[in-house]
Amino acid sequence: MAAALLAAAPVHAVAASAGSAVGVNPAAAATLEGNVRTLVVGADVFLGELIETGARGQVQIVFADNTRLVVGPSSALVIEDYLIRNDGSAGKLAVDMLSGAFRFATGDSPKDDYALSTPTGTIGIRGTEFDVHVDENGITRILLFSGAATFCTLTGDCETITSMCDVGEIGSTQSQLLGNSRDSTGDTRDDLKAKFVYAQNQTPLLRDFWFRAARDCLNNPPFRPQYIPLSSSTSTGSSPDPSEEPSSQPSQPSSSQPSSSYEPPPPHHHKPKWWKKKWKYWSWHHGGGYGGGYGPTW
Repeated sequence: MAAALLAAAPVHAVAASAGSAVGVNPAAAATLEGNVRTLVVGADVFLGELIETGARGQVQIVFADNTRLVVGPSSALVIEDYLIRNDGSAGKLAVDMLSGAFRFATGDSPKDDYALSTPTGTIGIRGTEFDVHVDENGITRILLFSGAATFCTLTGDCETITSMCDVGEIGSTQSQLLGNSRDSTGDTRDDLKAKFVYAQNQTPLLRDFWFRAARDCLNNPPFRPQYIPLSSSTSTGSSPDPSEEPSSQPSQPSSSQPSSSYEPPPPHHHKPKWWKKKWKYWSWHHGGGYGGGYGPTW
């Protein structure tokens, strides 16, 4: 089932191969029943293996149905089950993302056959490309690039993201849509870049693991500065004092601060400075002098 075979300990010989590691950075290991091996390019990845990476480690895995999975630096993951077992029986691609950064793209199998879990919940997918980050407390963030994803807490509180660059969070008791990453600014955007390392820079990955929409989510200027981190885990400001009375006077907008509503800049009503030079060039070379009838055509 896998694209390549690697000599391994006897315990791996009887384990079901799940996929092949087509790209491996140093400091990546797989552990199964106490046996530890260093992953290399072309290595099989087996069911039940704990895959761990160091600070510079990375593993890019392709499954037989073309599902693609990246285990990023300082991350840990277990492949619990796979779609087609060696005995021919049906199964699911069940992956447990324990901690760290991940990238996932569905393959050719039915979307209901994917079961992705994290310490705080589950992720259901439909034709999806997305990145995941799981922090040290198990809080899970999802950055969507295409398709749709429904994510739920262990108690069944669910939300769905459907738009490119949407960010969702699975907390210990609540799932929530945080907003669109293209609207994020300042410390919030920096925090997202630190968590979703491949959205900021895809060059460490093989081209088959690049997503077209990834760079638009965190590298372009904000669309509208309205991204509000709803999670207390990312809030950096102090909460307002409920004992304070609101001011009876309406707040006056400051001239030094932009309005909360976005207004596009007015259109230019004059030609740019370089227009005169371009006009002279066209007139002289195509119109027989500065008074010719040729010129820019906008």
